[in-house]
Amino acid sequence: MLDIISYKEAFFKCIDNVKPTDLYKNIYVENALGEFLAEDIVAKRNAPVFNNSAMDGFGFKKSDNTKLKVIKTIYAGDKYENFEIKDDECVRIMTGAKVPENIDTVIPIEKCKEVNENYIVIPEIKKGANIRLKGEEIKKGEVLVKKGEEITPEIVALLASQGIVNVKIFVKPKIAIISTGNELKEPWEMADEEEIYNVNSYSLHALLKSKGFDSDVMGIVPDTLEKSMEFIKKLKDKYDVIITTGGISFGDADFIYKAFLKNSLKPFFHGIMVKPGRPTMAGVMDDTFVFAMPGNPLSCYLNTFALAVPVLRKMSGAGKFFYDFVYAKNQKAFKINAKKDHTALGKLENGEWKVFGNYKYGSGMLSPLFNSNSLVIINQGKDIVDEGVILKVIPFNTDFCESNDFFNDLF
Repeated sequence: MLDIISYKEAFFKCIDNVKPTDLYKNIYVENALGEFLAEDIVAKRNAPVFNNSAMDGFGFKKSDNTKLKVIKTIYAGDKYENFEIKDDECVRIMTGAKVPENIDTVIPIEKCKEVNENYIVIPEIKKGANIRLKGEEIKKGEVLVKKGEEITPEIVALLASQGIVNVKIFVKPKIAIISTGNELKEPWEMADEEEIYNVNSYSLHALLKSKGFDSDVMGIVPDTLEKSMEFIKKLKDKYDVIITTGGISFGDADFIYKAFLKNSLKPFFHGIMVKPGRPTMAGVMDDTFVFAMPGNPLSCYLNTFALAVPVLRKMSGAGKFFYDFVYAKNQKAFKINAKKDHTALGKLENGEWKVFGNYKYGSGMLSPLFNSNSLVIINQGKDIVDEGVILKVIPFNTDFCESNDFFNDLF
């Protein structure tokens, strides 16, 4: 029997045993939101591509002259041959228009002392003002976006500005979600007073979707060893990841673990010393990564959020797969079991964090989840979290980072 390990150990056993995919495909950039780049994106052209005016105004060659004759008007999009311009001459020029080679300064219309159809009078102005220089933002050939970056709307805008319409992305894993338990009913079925609905499959499907991963809900496996073995055997050659919920404790009717072992599972651990979420297992089954989560909906959701999502990101080629966090002051003291790690839910507001329900809730509840916006992980060894202490808090909508600093110096 495997030892029950700490939450930190469980996390790193999972993250250290997954390899990033080397599978990729090409996709149009408008469909690439949330995908991970499979190669560096290199700038195809300078930005700006030419010197251009940052203002509607007048362009000229800086000199001591303050009265300048207007000889030409240049609009954005105009194409022209370069022309001579004297020290006492200027051109009327619009925002975004190409600045002729022999013009080095632009003054906005409103900054001029006098303006008419034929000439302008200008005050003192710095040479080079209001001209956006070719390549000052991006130089052709430089790396715009690194391999492994998640494609955001901002990156889509950047790629479009370079005329890049097709990108190479990593192929995300195929994920199967299954639940176990003869007491379970699907939400569209009638459930009597001794039956419960299959919450976990749908909450995990929604959680993974919110983090950019598609999954297939495969239904409920009855609590028999033979049927569990058969079901898993059919899935392991079709899916990269299998996430099960329930049936992973040590009871006589908990067959999922045995069924995995019969299908060549190599477990990393079987049990985490954490509240809630102790009956959790992870391992590999040939080429398939396996998470067996608790049956209780709260602990199932939290362990999938904290353990599975980072693994899925690393597996998908993401350069950033550790949760980012913020520091916050604990608003109200609460008691904990010193013999366990804890995943506590609460509200993060204005730099302070308050645990839900004074941490008096069970792993079968859902109200702590939808009344919270963040998670705190607490190391074993303490029996109280005092008011005013600084905690590391993971907001549910947090970004991801390259650093694994979260588990260092936890409270």
